[in-house]
Amino acid sequence: MSAPPPILLLDVDGTLIEDRGYRCAQVEAARFVCRKWGLPEHTPTEDEINILHACGFSNEWDSTAFNVGINLVEAHRSGAARPDFAAWAERTKAFPGLPHERARALLLSIAPPELHPAIHRLLDDVRDPHVSETTRLLYTFALGSARFEQHFGLRAEVETPSLLETMDEPILNARGRQIILSHPASAYTARPTLPPDGSRPGLYQTPEGEIALAQLGMSELPLMGLGPMQWLADVKGGCVWDYAKPAIVQPIAAMLVAMGRSSRDAALAAYAFVMHQARSDVACLDGRDVIVFEDNAGGVRAVRNAAAALQQADVRVRVIGFGVARAPAKREALAQVCDRLFDDVNAALAAL
Repeated sequence: MSAPPPILLLDVDGTLIEDRGYRCAQVEAARFVCRKWGLPEHTPTEDEINILHACGFSNEWDSTAFNVGINLVEAHRSGAARPDFAAWAERTKAFPGLPHERARALLLSIAPPELHPAIHRLLDDVRDPHVSETTRLLYTFALGSARFEQHFGLRAEVETPSLLETMDEPILNARGRQIILSHPASAYTARPTLPPDGSRPGLYQTPEGEIALAQLGMSELPLMGLGPMQWLADVKGGCVWDYAKPAIVQPIAAMLVAMGRSSRDAALAAYAFVMHQARSDVACLDGRDVIVFEDNAGGVRAVRNAAAALQQADVRVRVIGFGVARAPAKREALAQVCDRLFDDVNAALAAL
């Protein structure tokens, strides 16, 4: 009997979509806040953004606040000189914690005490647009001002279309789309997505993953993003990052949703396995190959960690990492966790 086809887990930004919208929103939000604060409006180059990603700053709410903080500290130290954003990103590796916590610790270690309140204001809470000025602007540029106001009930400070809709460019070609849709597959993404049960959306539950799939012409592709993970945090306790990659609940849920489970049931089954070793909920994965397509090493590492946890429950999953990136910093990081490296997702899919 022939082996079943592998499960495909596909990251979105940098893998299926050239995420120019997020990058442009990050730059525009940082410039807007720096202008309001009377700071130089320096922003990272594409290469520096890639290094930020390689250092863990793959979420724009982290890197946008960090960008403003760097300008704040550098303006105090050296006036209007342009910062070396790559060097700043590398220096955060010396500190523990989530990316925004590492950025905050680094800035506080260098800045004089009079700047500490502004650094805390920027980086204590980067997720909530009701609290974080940089994230409020980031969401406005990413979603567009009309969708931002409708979703959050806040007034947009600037009128803008959605940069996700106007700036993002699909990488996936028609042949790649056919290959994905002929396999059990899911979009495995750190993008915010809608909640799984039709409840009122909240933080991490904006339709950014859905916007990407619509642009790809693949709205039927199962989607496992931050929406179900935030929903789990709401109903089970904890925070979204207890469940989302690089934690192991999301990759297991992404495998299950690729196998036909609803996003709600997949999230609950992954939670039950991780928290209670409920093997019956994940037994359908036994003996499957899982190929993860990622431009970020953390996403691959999360899938490998998930497979190791499943193995301990005698659910055998073999993970194959396909790293997709051209930037040297990303390829160097991906080489540590991937079986093969490709220039783009179409080349990786063709290898199947």
